[in-house]
Amino acid sequence: MAVLVLEAKGIKKRFGGVVALSDGNLRCYQGRITGLLGANGSGKSTISKIITGVYSADEGEIIYNGKSVKYRNPSEARKDGISMVFQNLSLVPDLTVWQNIVLGAEQKNGIFLDNIHAKELSKKILSQLLPDLDINKKISELNPGEMQIVEIAKAISEDPKLLILDEPTAALEQAQVKSLFISMKSLAQKGVAMIFTSHRLWEVMEICDDVTIFRNGENVANIDFAEDERDPERIVSYITGETQKVSSEKKVSENTNEVVLRINNLNYGKILKDISFDLKKGEILGIGGLAGQGQHELMLALAGSFPGLRCEATIMDKKIRLNKPANAIKNGILLVPGDKHLEGLFLNHSVFDNMIFPKMGNQKHPLFVPFKKYRNECEQVIDVLSIKTSNIDMPVETLSGGNQQKVVVGKWLSFDTNVLLLADPAKGVDVGAKRDLYQFIVNQVRDTKMSVILYASDNEELIQYCDRILIMYEGQIVATLEGDEITDEAIVASSMRIK
Repeated sequence: MAVLVLEAKGIKKRFGGVVALSDGNLRCYQGRITGLLGANGSGKSTISKIITGVYSADEGEIIYNGKSVKYRNPSEARKDGISMVFQNLSLVPDLTVWQNIVLGAEQKNGIFLDNIHAKELSKKILSQLLPDLDINKKISELNPGEMQIVEIAKAISEDPKLLILDEPTAALEQAQVKSLFISMKSLAQKGVAMIFTSHRLWEVMEICDDVTIFRNGENVANIDFAEDERDPERIVSYITGETQKVSSEKKVSENTNEVVLRINNLNYGKILKDISFDLKKGEILGIGGLAGQGQHELMLALAGSFPGLRCEATIMDKKIRLNKPANAIKNGILLVPGDKHLEGLFLNHSVFDNMIFPKMGNQKHPLFVPFKKYRNECEQVIDVLSIKTSNIDMPVETLSGGNQQKVVVGKWLSFDTNVLLLADPAKGVDVGAKRDLYQFIVNQVRDTKMSVILYASDNEELIQYCDRILIMYEGQIVATLEGDEITDEAIVASSMRIK
């Protein structure tokens, strides 16, 4: 019989007029990995933060190792053996990898910090997670996936008895996810209890021993995979509240040779090398490959983020310069960035302000702001993307991480767009909202003949929605997949240069 490590009973939490948890209940056991699932805003992150002392519960009780606890901050929880990997990274950009891993838990050798021990510990943890990562690199030099690995390593370094992982795989590629799972299984064998949150159901099916599902602030199901089958459709029905199987329409482009965007000999330093491709009208073109092969930089380059970019580019047969964002936007090339906090949002401003901000710099913008029209458009986007907010004047920082991501996407959806650049648009978005988001994009492509370039860290998104996929390796395009060639096996094989 597994030993009960933690039980949360009847947890309630409100933020102003928003009910985050109405009756949250959760159990996790020694040596077991419990999946904590639910739509954005269902209360998953809130109950995790209450357990670790980030928030205090309005009502309810947390029992840890048989004792009622109420931590005042995460530091108290860590001292008691509870560590958490947060969605929003807690790393210091100007410190190195090893310095971040031991930050706040440094050991001393006499009066000095024991840097030798810190480096050895960092190497030991990363040897399983990401062995090629240079521990002397600064965090500011890492890509998002590498940063996430460091955040995970930091939590593991504290030798926790209970490890909470809140969307740890959102920025990771499949190879990195596999390495993380090996580490998690090793920790479970040592008796560590884990709570794992992910919107990728294949991950839940593979790694979890049981799942607890939240909907509208309370848990609606507990499934032990030792007793019940691993049924993804059943889990989705609990998450969404829908009993019918609903799937997004597969994008199938019309046969057209009309080229919207043509890129020839795109080069940027040592990062991007001799990239050439055509994007057809009404096409969804995927960008795939292992993490850190230049995909993120390519999206930024196409959005005009690199002044020193060397490239021959045309849009609708007209020559353009992609040396600044204004040129890209002027020609209808719009970027939905992957890092919502650094690149996509003004967190202390309202949902409405964030939605209309891109319009304000438009050269064709009217002299007087048509607030009524913009507010109606904003309400429509909120409805289409199922953004959970009490009203459009709420600060974006009060929304859950997934709902913030939807605002990043939504602010461009009312534009007349030639090329929409999507950099991992569904990262941190639940299965129901992901379906709605992609269905909206598919409809836009079909109805307006908009063209899309999609980079996704989840191969399933590329397979489901793309007409063609360009595979990148070391800053170059090394393969093109289309039609029946678009399979997970082919993407992985091309990414690893197997064929």
